[in-house]
Amino acid sequence: MVTATLGVLISGDVSLIEYIRVLDEQLPPAERFIIVPKGGPLDDTHLLVKDSKALWVQEKAVQRERAAAYRRFDNAFRAYLQTKAEGPYRHTMAQLTGQFQELSQQVRAAEEGLQAAGQGELTALLRTVQENEREKLRLTLALHALKSAHAQQRFSWQHEEAAGSLPPGMADLLQGHLCGIGCLHEAPADEPTQAEYAAAVKETYQLLQGAVTAINEAIEEVQQAAADLLEQ
Repeated sequence: MVTATLGVLISGDVSLIEYIRVLDEQLPPAERFIIVPKGGPLDDTHLLVKDSKALWVQEKAVQRERAAAYRRFDNAFRAYLQTKAEGPYRHTMAQLTGQFQELSQQVRAAEEGLQAAGQGELTALLRTVQENEREKLRLTLALHALKSAHAQQRFSWQHEEAAGSLPPGMADLLQGHLCGIGCLHEAPADEPTQAEYAAAVKETYQLLQGAVTAINEAIEEVQQAAADLLEQ
């Protein structure tokens, strides 16, 4: 008796294909999704995967690329905080903005295909991923802005702390510069207090973690929904 398994061709660079192979090897034998043709494996930039896992594999691949982009973004920001050189950070941000847009277009194309096929549940799950990815990027930029302002000592309470650490008498001598009337470091009306700043950083971290959790949960639901669909 001849049996056939419906497969989808996945293309990518060598590192991406190896990543997908590792995902496959981590599963129990009965759940593995890579199809090995009778003639042997395809080349280093192509794989056949079971149709039931194709959408999940593609989404995992997109998330891998996004994770790599965020690592580059984080490294560029850390370098900016150390060197105060804004140019390289801005350059990396511009590059990654284009990459994020390209990855989002891939997911939107998958959304449109599923919507056309009447797969409302899968479409909604991918949209959830997209919405939380946008929120993740927004929160990352907000966190960078908060940390950047602190690193540049833009808050008046940072200069008050500096004055308090000076030897006796020196703080009084420099008072007119550090926090006197008309000083450049005088707190703007809308400046957060130190406690408000710390609370804002904490809240942003928490919201960021919430977005990441929502993304991961939606991707796992995509896998299950796609498998359920093929069993019908």
